[in-house]
Amino acid sequence: MNETRLTYSDLEEELRDNVARLLSSREDLPALIVAMEEAPPFDESLWKSLDDEMGLAALIVPDDAGGSGAGPHELGVVMEEIGRHLAPVPYLGHAALACGLVTDASVACGIAKTVVTSTPAALAVPFSRGWTDPFPATVRWRDGRLDGTVPLVVDASHASVVLVPALGTDGPVIVATDAATVGRTPVTTLDLTRDLTDVSLDEVPGEVVAEGEDAVQRLTRATQLATVALACEQLGVAQRALDLSVEHAGTRVQFGRPIGSFQAVKHRLAEAWAEVTQARAVVRYAVDCLARQDDIPIAVALASSVCSATAVSVAETCLQIHGGVGFSWEHPAHLYVKRAKSNSLAFGPADAHLDVIAEHANLPAPVADPPDPCRKEQAS
Repeated sequence: MNETRLTYSDLEEELRDNVARLLSSREDLPALIVAMEEAPPFDESLWKSLDDEMGLAALIVPDDAGGSGAGPHELGVVMEEIGRHLAPVPYLGHAALACGLVTDASVACGIAKTVVTSTPAALAVPFSRGWTDPFPATVRWRDGRLDGTVPLVVDASHASVVLVPALGTDGPVIVATDAATVGRTPVTTLDLTRDLTDVSLDEVPGEVVAEGEDAVQRLTRATQLATVALACEQLGVAQRALDLSVEHAGTRVQFGRPIGSFQAVKHRLAEAWAEVTQARAVVRYAVDCLARQDDIPIAVALASSVCSATAVSVAETCLQIHGGVGFSWEHPAHLYVKRAKSNSLAFGPADAHLDVIAEHANLPAPVADPPDPCRKEQAS
């Protein structure tokens, strides 16, 4: 078994620097705020740079299947930067969910060919679906056609191909279909920068790319990978919120001194730093477990629950430290609060992840409080 690695390698730091440089050069949060009022923003030029120029769209797809042949460590670094910059690209839906179906693919795998040649791709599962949930049953595959609906699919609006888990006559299948034949209705949610779409399929043709137990296992692995990838994004959101807080605390002057010099503000920033540091350790462990294929259930659940709580907490701190300006629509602080809160509801609620931890760690079930003998029962 490979040794656990929680630190970032030199190659990962180099990758981070390159991605951060690209995203920083394209970042325009005021323009993002304006654009999101019309529809979830999509920077097609930035997506082409990530895909064609840097080869990051199929980052985790093996070399022999046409991808970059990297692993969860590299994907996690990119997702951190995506969260830090709120990059308006369908990276989660394509690089984590869709490509997550083919991390063990060969050239002959139909899914690999689909996600490498048709970008971006989307995997039609609800954004709220956890990896422990049963195989989706809202879409049927009969006589070469798909019928059904899938709510709240992430990054489907601009997809070229949609991969649809469905129930066929012989069991579970995953079907690839041209996105142009799929009904897509954008959904307005708390996070206006996140592309969520209701997908409808009415006698839509497609091609089966996985079936039976193989389809179930691929979907489970893809959802586990996407859950950790989203936790990495939450870490990026939290880190950026902390950076904004520290910067503002050092420049905003009240009563003749920077507000960062006040003890209450210092303590809150120190607490936020500790939360971010802990979240980084947890998510790096989860990424490493995926890479080593070891201790995955607990690691995935822990990363999701810890990083989501951290992102929400630190983003709210950022809002509070900025005071009145932080509550304005023009300031980007609210973008990080909404992204953090929206992400915390994705891929299963916190309670579901805590249940997974309790089950796999053999923790005892909570014991109900005994009845109070001093309390009289109310007459019926």
